[in-house]
Amino acid sequence: MQFSADTMFPGDLFEAATRFAADTLAAGDRANAWQQAVAMGWPALLVDEARGGAGGTLADLGAVIEGCARHPVGLPLVRRCAQAPALLMAAGSAGADDTLRALCAGQVDLDVVDAPALTVTALADGGVRLDGVLEGVDAALPFTHVLVSAGALLLLVPQDALPAPTARFVGIDGAQIADRVLSGLLLPASAVLQRGEAASSAAAIEQDLAIFATTLDMAATLGATIEQCIAYLSTRVQFGVALATFQVLRHKVVEMYVDYESASVLLARLVADTVVTGRLAARDVALCKLYLNELARRGAEASIQLHGGMGLTAELPAGRLARRLLCAGFAQGDRLTQLARLATEPTAARL
Repeated sequence: MQFSADTMFPGDLFEAATRFAADTLAAGDRANAWQQAVAMGWPALLVDEARGGAGGTLADLGAVIEGCARHPVGLPLVRRCAQAPALLMAAGSAGADDTLRALCAGQVDLDVVDAPALTVTALADGGVRLDGVLEGVDAALPFTHVLVSAGALLLLVPQDALPAPTARFVGIDGAQIADRVLSGLLLPASAVLQRGEAASSAAAIEQDLAIFATTLDMAATLGATIEQCIAYLSTRVQFGVALATFQVLRHKVVEMYVDYESASVLLARLVADTVVTGRLAARDVALCKLYLNELARRGAEASIQLHGGMGLTAELPAGRLARRLLCAGFAQGDRLTQLARLATEPTAARL
């Protein structure tokens, strides 16, 4: 039986992203695929036209994320198409605007790292000295600079100024990151894009968008997982009949589908409200992540059960999708992190 999950953000952008992800998965060249994504202007999707961007909305970003989630290609869409432009747009400085225009023109490619524990020493000439460990730098795809949110500072660090990685890590979803130990790294005043409360405010806005973009990816991945489960149960034969005829398995799929429909309607409605009001409520974001964390884990476990031992293999798309769901539950804050935010987060929305 052929089944396609209902699309949260239908349209040409979703269709193009879906085809792109399918071609990327078939080719197996993520570096080249990311260059194509840059050429298509995805990092500039949320940037207004006055600053060289595409002038898109959160719904447009959602369409790209949803389309790419239908195939487990693992491109850094949240970090480089949501977090990077959000930080630069919210920073509100001349240096940030210049960097944003360069990003939209394809002249720079930015990774994003949150480093609140980094030791930053102010220099007399306006520059800074960095000491400590820069954790979680992308180790899979090339980049030209790293946007570092270090407490009350927003820094632009050139890739060639960074030391070689001291430790590399590969997640169960295939994501590759590395730690860089900084010992007296000197940056000029031009590398400091924002300071003080403005930098902290920009980081808060970026964090909310990153969390919400992650929930969009989780919901879309859950939809793709259901498609894979139905296709597998419809073709796999056990005791002479297709697995799809077993009632207990059908009920499990229905539970997954109800979870997906609930999440997709919730997120699509919140995106529509955000597009109209221009506000993304931090409390709503935390609630969505808390809700999706539970649904994603439940969906991943159900997918593995429905596929049996095959659900644990990397050969099947369902296995890779399940890994992505499990890892996404920890990305941008797990259940306990979101509960802690909800305990302190005001109900007012941020601009």
